[in-house]
Amino acid sequence: MSDQSRALPDQPSLRYLKLEAKRRLSTGEFATLDQAQLAIAREHGMPSWTTLKQHIESHALTQMRWVVSRFATADAPEWAPPSNEELRRHFDDRYLSLVPQDWLIRLLRTVAKQLREDLADVRAEPLLLHARVGDLRVEAATEADPPYRLRQLEFHPLERKA
Repeated sequence: MSDQSRALPDQPSLRYLKLEAKRRLSTGEFATLDQAQLAIAREHGMPSWTTLKQHIESHALTQMRWVVSRFATADAPEWAPPSNEELRRHFDDRYLSLVPQDWLIRLLRTVAKQLREDLADVRAEPLLLHARVGDLRVEAATEADPPYRLRQLEFHPLERKA
């Protein structure tokens, strides 16, 4: 186990760190996966694996997962749109001042079919997300501070190959 502290890269990968913990467990450096994860967290200046995960996980991806789960069935007749309060928990005030709520709901209803597909080609950073859902490219960004509401959400059609 290293006693030296290491800085996280500019775009840390939780997946890589999980694999690193498993690799170090398999080499016998640690008796349990928890011990390996804790050591990696501490090597990166974090008091626990949970703290490290929270530092790395993408808030933009978390918010996009909410959009997907909330609007995937928005084209069904029995679907009920989110309230003003619910939208304000997930979108920042500036975004909602630029994109009226009724327009945002209409837009998300039109892409409901694509939202039923899995997010793919995900490139997530703590505050940014680039991904694909269905035949759409998604770009999302969150506020820099809690509660990490969306300050940007864009859908672009993917170019179709002839």
